[in-house]
Amino acid sequence: MNDRCPRCERRYPPGRLGVCPACFLEAEIPPGQISDTLELIEEIGRGGMGTVWSARHLRLERIVAVKFLHPELAAQPDFQKRFEREARALALLSHTGIVAVHDFGDDEGRSYIVMEHVAGRPLSELVPLPPEQALDVATQVCDALAYAHRQGVVHRDVKPQNILLDTAGRAKISDFGISRLLEPRRDPGVTAAGQLVGTPSYMAPEALAGAAPDPRMDVFSLGVLIYEMVTGRLPVGERSRLSGGLDEVVSRALSPDPRLRYPSASEMAQGLRSLGSSADDLPSHERLWLRAVALLQTLATAVTLWALLQSVTPKVLLPQERQPLIMRPPEALQDGRFVSRARFETWPTLSAVAAIALALAGYGLLRRHWREAELERRLPERSLRESRTLLFLGGAAVAVWASRRWLEAHRFPGAWELVPIVGGVMEIAALFFFWSAVLEGARNARSLAREPALWAGLLLALTPPTADLAAYLTSWRP
Repeated sequence: MNDRCPRCERRYPPGRLGVCPACFLEAEIPPGQISDTLELIEEIGRGGMGTVWSARHLRLERIVAVKFLHPELAAQPDFQKRFEREARALALLSHTGIVAVHDFGDDEGRSYIVMEHVAGRPLSELVPLPPEQALDVATQVCDALAYAHRQGVVHRDVKPQNILLDTAGRAKISDFGISRLLEPRRDPGVTAAGQLVGTPSYMAPEALAGAAPDPRMDVFSLGVLIYEMVTGRLPVGERSRLSGGLDEVVSRALSPDPRLRYPSASEMAQGLRSLGSSADDLPSHERLWLRAVALLQTLATAVTLWALLQSVTPKVLLPQERQPLIMRPPEALQDGRFVSRARFETWPTLSAVAAIALALAGYGLLRRHWREAELERRLPERSLRESRTLLFLGGAAVAVWASRRWLEAHRFPGAWELVPIVGGVMEIAALFFFWSAVLEGARNARSLAREPALWAGLLLALTPPTADLAAYLTSWRP
């Protein structure tokens, strides 16, 4: 059986070289070093516009990627002027989801661009992806495109080969604006070599017809990209229906009429996030481990609060029970005893330290397992459901506490005896949901500063015990 070259599509017999002989003979091999700045290492990519090499930047002492453009492109009229102007514009794009352009130049008639080197793999080698990961990648790509569109740059060649995933699962768009950079003025949409600007399978109908660049062209390409990420196939002919609301998002993006698509990548990202906000991409058995660690952290917090309570609760001591090194100066009573207002309670404190150490160990093991199992996601826009639950619990805890105070004030004997127990259970539940939110936020790279409901719920939940403790300390008499 013959192998097929992914570049020229020609078949060749398999052999020891493992490369297409025709492409090997036609390859443009640059010198080992460019001026005194770049030392080429190896070719890492090849496409219709040129070759990409990894290189060592001798001045910055780091690895970069160098894209050499085909020499025939330089033969286009005014190419060098447009190349410099557009390369400068691309270098101004600064976004975590875009492969950065560091420099550009010309070496013996061959133009090149120095770009950020991404340690990872192209998306084309990873499709199909699990739906939740495809959703994550698509949202990241939308954010990067939305930023570029605001800068006035349309990619026009969004496809899996131009999306890189680094080792942490972060998506980066490469060749950003290269298609625009190479567009001849005399024949929009076609290069000097007679090729369309872009890849036909991913291009919007109006782009194939040679229309002027428009952000909605990238929206169409995103629809193709998402469909391929989920199914492993291009949306040609009768499309398979995607699960959940993802099918609606993709269908709108793939509308032949650009007026019916999302008007921007930013709005498409909002549509994708609305799907992710209600999705639970953690398997049930993994969810049990998250709850177990959250419960461990809850118990550690409870033990720590108990130790603190033991340390600040006033206590009457006999003279021989005084321990000056671990307690505040005690107050002497007329009967010879002493009052200790605060002290270091040895066993409660050591119990708290042991519980905290155990909780930290569980947290570290769980985070390591998530990294190894690739369960960590970058979904900073996904709100935490636990925040709403904690807000409800906090409000309910205050209501229970207020009802107990009302019953006590109106002297209903025995009517409020079970209320403190119910309140205590609610406080433990509030701590559990707080730590569950902390774990979910860490897994999804969601900053807890963006969860005001979480902190409001925690504040409400801590109000009853804090108020009762303050009242007890101020009213306590020996």
